Amino acid sequence: MIKPSGTYLPLSDIRLSPASAFSANMERDLRYLKKLDADRMLYNFRAAFGVETSAEPIYGWDAPDGLLRGHSTGHFLSALALAVSATGDGELRDKLSYTVHELRSLQKLSGGRARDFVTACTPEDCSQEKWSRDPSVWGAGFLSAYPPDQFALLEKFTPYAKIWAPYYTLHKILAGLIEAYERAGNGEALETARGIGDWVEDRLSPLAPEHRKKMWGMYIAGEYGGMNESLARLALLTGEGKYLRTAKLFDNENIFPGLAEGEDSFHGLHANQHIPQIMGAMLEYEAAGERQYRRIAKSFLGHVFAHHMYSIGGVGQGECFREPDSLARYIKEGTNCETCATYNLLKLARELYAFEPENADLMDYCERALYNHILASQNPEGGENETNAVTYMLPVGPGAEKEYSNDWWAFTCCHGTGMENHVKYPDAMLFDAGDTVWLNQYLPAECGGAGFRLVCDLPFPEGRGTVTVESGRDFTLKLRIPRWCLSNPFSAEGLTAAGRYASVGIKAGERAVISVRFDCRPRLEFTPDLTEDGCRLASLLYGPFVMVTFDDAKEYLTIPEHGEAEEIDDSCAIRYGGREFVPMYRAHGRPYHTYFKVST
Repeated sequence: MIKPSGTYLPLSDIRLSPASAFSANMERDLRYLKKLDADRMLYNFRAAFGVETSAEPIYGWDAPDGLLRGHSTGHFLSALALAVSATGDGELRDKLSYTVHELRSLQKLSGGRARDFVTACTPEDCSQEKWSRDPSVWGAGFLSAYPPDQFALLEKFTPYAKIWAPYYTLHKILAGLIEAYERAGNGEALETARGIGDWVEDRLSPLAPEHRKKMWGMYIAGEYGGMNESLARLALLTGEGKYLRTAKLFDNENIFPGLAEGEDSFHGLHANQHIPQIMGAMLEYEAAGERQYRRIAKSFLGHVFAHHMYSIGGVGQGECFREPDSLARYIKEGTNCETCATYNLLKLARELYAFEPENADLMDYCERALYNHILASQNPEGGENETNAVTYMLPVGPGAEKEYSNDWWAFTCCHGTGMENHVKYPDAMLFDAGDTVWLNQYLPAECGGAGFRLVCDLPFPEGRGTVTVESGRDFTLKLRIPRWCLSNPFSAEGLTAAGRYASVGIKAGERAVISVRFDCRPRLEFTPDLTEDGCRLASLLYGPFVMVTFDDAKEYLTIPEHGEAEEIDDSCAIRYGGREFVPMYRAHGRPYHTYFKVST
């Protein structure tokens, strides 16, 4: 086992300040989690196990005949756990406990050995009418919103869309249960998670390595989310080696060896099918101490950041990574930047940073993705049934317009991660290694715990104010200097700056006040490639913000390479090149442009 360099300050010790875009999004998400009926979220599970329910089902990918049904309930568990940690809300805690208990009750109906289950289906004839209806033969510990036939069909290499990613759905359920235990202290959730882990171990261990390699290489059908992540985490929580051994059964030998050697072995592949697998490699590194897993993660993120990332922090076109350094080629396609992919890249950057707390570039990415993709992915102007309306894709093409989900009929993967995204904004804000605490995200918030209190009084988005610290212990506070800053934005008695961090010594019993002034200037970020007609293409950034201008034209607009920015208001709206620009998170309900041809 390899321990991280420290720990992140938990959500339970951080409270976002009111009246910021972050807290407003969070409040909408909290309202949605209270609106969601747990019995509706349990409908498909009860139906699968033959337990009567009077609840109405949910729809989208979780419709009663949907092949991915149950995945949103896993996100629901994670979101509730995160929300309980972030707020202490008793109503949400009760809803989480009820949902976990009902799932555990269903799981106890599963019996037999997982490896002994045989489906009556074949790849050519896999109608749901032929799926098993007898939980006593599904294998002890099995828990899903459908019988285990899809798992058995995957072992027969049944393609998408005859089946749809059964281990992906199982991962969402398993991850939600682990979050319920880790974030909200629900012991029954851990027991339920262990049951799933036991079932997976018994089902997969008899399969030959080449058999699994072929399964994990199947487009979408073999998508398994972060099963290796959750199983390795289960090993860390329980100390049981069998869960680590089972996690390794999900090592994707189609891409892991190449990444370990520094190669881009993932271009052309489904982005969100593979990012969680890399997150799993980091948890395997922590649980097993085997360095190749960390090399895989570092290699992957290095390639993504340098060759595959759009300015808002998102990746991919049509859900897939394309060729390295080919961003301009695909911008006009419109289906860029799946929100789930950014959700998982943020998790991966956060996990890697825990072993490299001086690596400010990882936290620069977190800032970029939080401010310009995640914050921008929720609609603040949603209607009655659009409480937590969120994006699937967040397009960056000319004249693009965001499309959003709704409360009950659009349960997709990104709707599921969207339940989580907006209740965990400060999840990587502070990292505590005892003698050193790193402040990496400058969200307006009050933080208290581990012997100190820190108030980040920086009205968003202006970024000018103070950071105040009172402590009962001695430590060094390190403040990240964002790469976009042209100078050190911090001043305080005894403050020093070296590299990407400024440092202040905090003494027990004393109060330190650090002045902060982030001066924003315009800059262009160019794509590595040119447009088809040979033009350079760039986004305009202002401080941490990707700026957009409203226009319904479907061809690229042109802006000057060297221009001055004039601030229009205190929300970072600016005038540049004769046009008004606003941060991406303020672009709602109108077509906008994110990339521009650049004139010299």
